[in-house]
Amino acid sequence: MRSLSRISPHRIDVADENPSASASHVIIPDPAVLDKLRHILSKRFKNGFRIDSPIELARFRSFTVKDLGEEILLSDQELTSYIAVCGTIFDGKVYAVSVQTKERIRKLVEEYFAKGAQVIFFAEYYAKNENWLSEASVISQDMLIDILRMLFPKLSFTQTYFGYTDASVFAVLENEILRVWGDDVLRTYTQLTERLQYIPLDRIKNALGQNGNFIWSSMETFSHISRVSITEEERGAIRKAAMRKCNADGYVSITDLPFGEIEERNYELSITAVHNAVYQICLSNRFDKKGKIITRKGDVFDALTIMKEYCRAVDKCSFDDLLNIERELTGVVRRKISLEAGSSILVRIDKDTYVADRYVHFNVDKIDEVIELFVKDGYLPLKSFTTFGAFPDCGQEWNLFLLESYCRRFSRRFRFDAPTFNSRNAGVVICKSCRLNYTEIMADAVANADIPLKSTIVSNFLYESGYTGRSTTAKVGEIIVKAKVIRKRRN
Repeated sequence: MRSLSRISPHRIDVADENPSASASHVIIPDPAVLDKLRHILSKRFKNGFRIDSPIELARFRSFTVKDLGEEILLSDQELTSYIAVCGTIFDGKVYAVSVQTKERIRKLVEEYFAKGAQVIFFAEYYAKNENWLSEASVISQDMLIDILRMLFPKLSFTQTYFGYTDASVFAVLENEILRVWGDDVLRTYTQLTERLQYIPLDRIKNALGQNGNFIWSSMETFSHISRVSITEEERGAIRKAAMRKCNADGYVSITDLPFGEIEERNYELSITAVHNAVYQICLSNRFDKKGKIITRKGDVFDALTIMKEYCRAVDKCSFDDLLNIERELTGVVRRKISLEAGSSILVRIDKDTYVADRYVHFNVDKIDEVIELFVKDGYLPLKSFTTFGAFPDCGQEWNLFLLESYCRRFSRRFRFDAPTFNSRNAGVVICKSCRLNYTEIMADAVANADIPLKSTIVSNFLYESGYTGRSTTAKVGEIIVKAKVIRKRRN
């Protein structure tokens, strides 16, 4: 059996060369020996060699005999030193990262920076090269970062990227995106990710979505304010009109501002993109924007109040009219604001129509007397009113929507309550003398019903009886607990 003996490495006796020095030795590794040790390290210790483990060292010696047919006669300290030279130390382990691997890492980085890039994000570099890096024993992103720091000591390193700048991620992303944007007005996620090889897609999406200088135009497509053409004259006219309207009314819809030829000149942009660009370029320093509504900075924006003012000013409107105004004010439709505004100010005469109070003539005393004929136990679901023949004429045809409006705003003896404003006629007509809240009313109704107190059964009962507008309710557990107490007390 051959041996990797003490003769293989070159030994220089310092004492021989310098008589005044103490007797010590400096070991210069023999390249041939290192190649053999590196072979064992890469083949048998793919997950790393723990540098301070006697057990690992014994395994290393046995693998050398088994794989190479040679015995290592170096001391433990010398062998450990040799193994450390064979690879890269990371987290207490030695990995067989070759010089060729490090050069490949260096080359890819230099080629990318040579194209004008300023930064590389660690996560994306590792993800794009993970297959060959893992095979080359670069087992993690953190280990890659250590190697990059060693290869590029003069570059700036942050927690997420390295390169020729240490600016904020916000600034870096905008600069890198604009660097590859080109002359086009619009760019997509796909186009940008192809050009920004080492910036993660989610970083690009966040930059486009959260940086106000980027303007959303359509699905996954953006512009930048630097690509939008608005003249100084147009900017001044828009600012003056916005201030004038806000001083007079407290707000202005962006659609009511003088756009001049902005839309025609920026024909590649969607109308939404034009609106957002006009706000960002002309108004953002002095105004706030929510949906399509512009207000002065510092002014409190209240969509419900604005919608109530609208309702006070009209004789008649449809539910769709209210939804469209809500969409214009907030940018979305959640229905609750429309329902609350309409129900608070107007009279809902059917599912689709609201009218001003003067178009309905309620004889309150007589109507309350009729309702009293139906409500015997303090409350009754709205849907339990199935006939309106006894109700006096009010100028509109009686129905559940009209009855709800009456109980909400006009009745002296009754009130109306529901889990939320809705168009499903879900809710309860309640005597004003009844002090139960809505959850307690539902619990009382469940306790009085001949049903098992099971979640599904109770939820279905409340839905089918008209107490809720959905077949499930978040408070079913609380209702069941209260219903059990009521039944126990009555028994």
